[in-house]
Amino acid sequence: MTDLDVTVAIRDRLAQAAAGTLAGLALWALAEVWGGEVLPERVWLCLLSLVLVQSGATLALAGPVGLMRGAVMSLWLSLPATLLTWSVASRFDPASRLLQHPQLVLALAGFVFVALPFLVVRAEGRGRVFDYASLFAATWETALRFVLAWVFVGLFWGVLLLSDALLDLVGVGVIDRILEEGVLFYALSGAVLGFALAVIHEARSRVSPYPVLRLLRLLLPVLLTVMVLFLAALPLRGLSGLFGDLSSAAILLATAAAAITLISTALDRDEAHAVNSPGLRSSTRVLAILLPLPIALAIWALGIRVVGYGWTPARLFAALSAGLMAIYGLGYCLLALRGGDWTARLRRFNVTMAVLVLVSAALWLTPLLDSLRISTASQVARYGDARAERAELPIWEMTHDWGHAGQAGLAQLRDLAVARGDAGLIRALDRAREVDSRYLFETPELPLNADLVPELVARMQVRPKEEGLSEADLDGVPQHQLQIWRDGCARPLPDGRAGCVLIRGALSPVVSAENQAIVLYLDELGLVRATHLRRNTAGDLFLRPAGDPRKGDDLAAEQALLMRALDGDFSIVPSGQRALDIGGSLISPQE
Repeated sequence: MTDLDVTVAIRDRLAQAAAGTLAGLALWALAEVWGGEVLPERVWLCLLSLVLVQSGATLALAGPVGLMRGAVMSLWLSLPATLLTWSVASRFDPASRLLQHPQLVLALAGFVFVALPFLVVRAEGRGRVFDYASLFAATWETALRFVLAWVFVGLFWGVLLLSDALLDLVGVGVIDRILEEGVLFYALSGAVLGFALAVIHEARSRVSPYPVLRLLRLLLPVLLTVMVLFLAALPLRGLSGLFGDLSSAAILLATAAAAITLISTALDRDEAHAVNSPGLRSSTRVLAILLPLPIALAIWALGIRVVGYGWTPARLFAALSAGLMAIYGLGYCLLALRGGDWTARLRRFNVTMAVLVLVSAALWLTPLLDSLRISTASQVARYGDARAERAELPIWEMTHDWGHAGQAGLAQLRDLAVARGDAGLIRALDRAREVDSRYLFETPELPLNADLVPELVARMQVRPKEEGLSEADLDGVPQHQLQIWRDGCARPLPDGRAGCVLIRGALSPVVSAENQAIVLYLDELGLVRATHLRRNTAGDLFLRPAGDPRKGDDLAAEQALLMRALDGDFSIVPSGQRALDIGGSLISPQE
């Protein structure tokens, strides 16, 4: 390597390390403002998507085409991904509930990962954007570079932790400061990742994905044998244990996806690199011919589930996946049966399917394929047509997981229930709003204890002292929660006072101080627990556990904290939203 080559290599390494550092700092800044009032959650999610996709694509392209050109080209991917994030985040309030839906997150990640090889081929000018050999090479080379780079990041932190332990033996705590500062963790991780990607790109002639591909090919006969045994045993075992179960369909679709991957690796980028041994060649073709069978079984199992229980977001995602798999399976099977130059045609078919997967992932994130809206309409129609009883409706999921569409569906169900006089469904809808746990919602309610509320009003202390507690304040609180508070009040503190207190204050910015409070009480172990009560303008009550926002944990404090609260030794301080400060201990609603 000449002096000029060394200079260029060092420059590229430092440039990519700097780019990684900037990406890490951007992620740290977003982490710092998360949960606060600085940015609306929808904007925060879009910025997170923009930073992750833009920085990832830039680092993927920096080695082959240069950092600046890579950053510009990456906008072709990061901007559409950000727009799709904006679109799908509009389905929820708060928008962060998007992160609780793996199907939506997986679709967004799939859109990015499928589109990235097309962008790499376009940026590098390897050939036509839809050339299979170029796309195949770009996919595996990019994946290998990132896997090795992340492994190096893990090794870096492993060595740093080991060094910290070693220096601690002699009382030197320099590395402790690095580990304790979040900004340094993000910045160093980004710098090491960028540096590693640059070095791996320099060694690209010696770092090849083809050993990995050749190892994967050896798994093809194994999967073929298992699939043949499964299909042979199926008539003997029967279908009763297979159909009607979503997990069975998921296993079948995962098996089909594994088969598609192994077939593609066996055929490689072109005929010169494909498997050439008769055994592997025959196994590849037989597996392609058998591929539609497990996919058909998966579709049948899913169809029975949908007919019996209607659509849900998970079943819709499974249906979309099964539809794409069905096209894959039929295409592979017909091409393999046709013979001739079937491998070349299958490679071209893979390009077409990649574009179809890309479009499907994008549509899933737009209102055209809004799984929440479609699922809600399906469940409301089932009740409206008397095809479903109250117990068969996903009421809790519609209340807590299905965003704006679920709320609209609940209003429709309530109207239908009122028209039919279905008091059971009306009560179920109310109970779903009162509890924040599916387990509690599905647990039968205890017989009503009319003495609970008056007893709590009489025993529970309120702070500030001038604030009173009425039975209306506890209206709508589930009976099990009232009993927990009553039991806490019955446990005395060391100074003899009741082990509970209700503290009013503006902890959440969405409602006024008089419509929310924190209840502190003793549990059966004598620890102080906390619950946040919030009532919106419509009168709906929401209960959430509360704890230290710095740790993200529910409160489990010593009894001295409750005694200080009863003494009035507390204040409301900013902490993301706002928190109750009792002697340095922060208590804030957990979202």
